[in-house]
Amino acid sequence: MTMSLSNSVKGSIVTLLAALLAAAASTLCCLGPLLYLVFGISAAGLTGILALSWLQWPMIIVAIGLMLRGFWRLYLSPRPVCVNVVSRRVLIWLYWLSVPLMLALMTYPYVLPWIWEMME
Repeated sequence: MTMSLSNSVKGSIVTLLAALLAAAASTLCCLGPLLYLVFGISAAGLTGILALSWLQWPMIIVAIGLMLRGFWRLYLSPRPVCVNVVSRRVLIWLYWLSVPLMLALMTYPYVLPWIWEMME
């Protein structure tokens, strides 16, 4: 007998994954310099990444919107999240574990130069 996740749980998990993907996509413009700095990768192979810098702010907005939707579905929705396979408690843990990861992915292009300046 196979059990499938309910639509509500699927929607919550998809919302969390989409928010994390949007946060990761928003960092693509600054990924090249970070990889070059950390791993010493040749900068010649990373010239095409700068063409994606226009995606940063739209993806940040999408990530924040999806995280707000997830918060609303977990805590404020008049229709509670129905859970069969994954408990509501697990969904809340996943949500609050993904929030710091999303914030780190969204803010490192702005925080990293400040950290480097403080270290000098």
